[in-house]
Amino acid sequence: MSNWGLVIGQQMNNETIEEKVARLGKEDTSLCSYNPKYPEIFELEKEYLFNVLPSSIVKRIEHFGSTAIPDIPAKPIVDLLVEVSCLEETKERVAPVLESLGYDYLWRPTIGMEPPWYAWFIKRDALGKRTHHIHMIEADISNVGAAFISGLFD
Repeated sequence: MSNWGLVIGQQMNNETIEEKVARLGKEDTSLCSYNPKYPEIFELEKEYLFNVLPSSIVKRIEHFGSTAIPDIPAKPIVDLLVEVSCLEETKERVAPVLESLGYDYLWRPTIGMEPPWYAWFIKRDALGKRTHHIHMIEADISNVGAAFISGLFD
């Protein structure tokens, strides 16, 4: 079994979970120069998500990761940290919506193989290149590490 743990979601061409994880692990996510359009790209996706997802579940959306820091090299993938009211409802009501819109969906641990787990979505452009990573967690989730709590929780 891969180090991603349990993976759930839409599978391309009937691929197995292990094949999906292997495919995702091989995708190029190299660093590039900062793009001054990252904040605008984030805002457009934030607005889109608020429009297509249940407001009773999606509470807050923040831009985080390297694309949120001006003038540093970054993977050209905008990270969004989404506070949800309930991860179980996210699995049941959010994942199907985003999968139907073409996002990859994975249920993964926050650190290593230990709980807590969270919902992770990958959005792609028309050529299949990653454009956004959407990380959905509950506000009271414990043990998420500095990378996830930075910028979301006051």
